Amino acid sequence: MKAILVFILLILTVQAKSKCSQVFHLNLSPHCGILPDCNFDGPNRSYVENMSCEREENGKPGFIKIISGKCRPDKPRCSFK
Repeated sequence: MKAILVFILLILTVQAKSKCSQVFHLNLSPHCGILPDCNFDGPNRSYVENMSCEREENGKPGFIKIISGKCRPDKPRCSFK
Protein backbone atom coordinates (compact mmCIF):
# COMPACT_ATOMS: atom_id res chain seq x y z
CA MET A 1 0.00 0.00 0.00
CA LYS A 2 2.82 2.40 0.89
CA ALA A 3 4.54 1.64 -2.41
CA ILE A 4 1.41 2.59 -4.33
CA LEU A 5 1.09 5.90 -2.47
CA VAL A 6 4.76 6.71 -3.10
CA PHE A 7 4.32 5.90 -6.79
CA ILE A 8 1.24 8.15 -7.08
CA LEU A 9 3.03 11.02 -5.32
CA LEU A 10 6.02 10.59 -7.62
CA ILE A 11 3.83 10.74 -10.73
CA LEU A 12 2.02 13.84 -9.46
CA THR A 13 5.34 15.54 -8.69
CA VAL A 14 6.74 14.80 -12.14
CA GLN A 15 3.58 16.06 -13.84
CA ALA A 16 3.52 19.23 -11.75
CA LYS A 17 7.05 20.17 -12.87
CA SER A 18 6.35 19.87 -16.59
CA LYS A 19 4.12 22.14 -18.65
CA CYS A 20 4.43 19.76 -21.59
CA SER A 21 1.65 17.33 -22.41
CA GLN A 22 1.96 13.89 -20.86
CA VAL A 23 -0.63 12.44 -23.26
CA PHE A 24 0.56 10.74 -26.43
CA HIS A 25 -1.56 9.57 -29.32
CA LEU A 26 -0.97 5.98 -30.37
CA ASN A 27 -1.32 6.49 -34.11
CA LEU A 28 1.75 5.78 -36.23
CA SER A 29 2.14 8.68 -38.62
CA PRO A 30 5.87 9.58 -38.71
CA HIS A 31 6.75 13.25 -38.33
CA CYS A 32 10.06 15.11 -38.37
CA GLY A 33 11.10 17.94 -36.04
CA ILE A 34 13.56 20.25 -37.77
CA LEU A 35 16.31 22.50 -36.41
CA PRO A 36 19.12 24.13 -38.42
CA ASP A 37 21.73 21.64 -37.16
CA CYS A 38 19.73 18.46 -36.49
CA ASN A 39 16.47 16.54 -37.08
CA PHE A 40 14.27 14.42 -34.83
CA ASP A 41 12.13 11.52 -36.08
CA GLY A 42 9.03 10.74 -34.04
CA PRO A 43 6.21 8.20 -34.37
CA ASN A 44 3.56 10.95 -34.68
CA ARG A 45 3.06 14.72 -34.50
CA SER A 46 2.00 14.84 -30.83
CA TYR A 47 5.18 13.02 -29.77
CA VAL A 48 7.41 15.42 -31.75
CA GLU A 49 5.53 18.45 -30.35
CA ASN A 50 6.01 17.13 -26.81
CA MET A 51 9.72 16.51 -27.44
CA SER A 52 10.02 20.11 -28.68
CA CYS A 53 8.32 21.35 -25.50
CA GLU A 54 10.61 19.25 -23.27
CA ARG A 55 13.69 20.54 -25.12
CA GLU A 56 12.53 24.13 -24.43
CA GLU A 57 11.98 23.33 -20.74
CA ASN A 58 15.57 22.03 -20.61
CA GLY A 59 16.99 25.22 -22.15
CA LYS A 60 17.42 23.87 -25.68
CA PRO A 61 15.65 25.26 -28.74
CA GLY A 62 12.33 23.74 -29.76
CA PHE A 63 11.84 22.57 -33.32
CA ILE A 64 11.39 25.39 -35.82
CA LYS A 65 9.28 23.22 -38.11
CA ILE A 66 7.45 19.89 -37.88
CA ILE A 67 6.70 18.08 -41.12
CA SER A 68 4.87 14.89 -41.98
CA GLY A 69 7.09 11.93 -42.86
CA LYS A 70 10.55 10.78 -41.86
CA CYS A 71 13.48 13.17 -41.64
CA ARG A 72 16.08 13.35 -44.37
CA PRO A 73 19.34 11.67 -43.33
CA ASP A 74 21.53 14.70 -44.19
CA LYS A 75 21.62 16.00 -40.58
CA PRO A 76 22.41 14.29 -37.27
CA ARG A 77 19.62 13.30 -34.89
CA CYS A 78 18.72 15.92 -32.26
CA SER A 79 19.11 14.93 -28.64
CA PHE A 80 15.90 13.99 -26.85
CA LYS A 81 16.03 16.61 -24.12
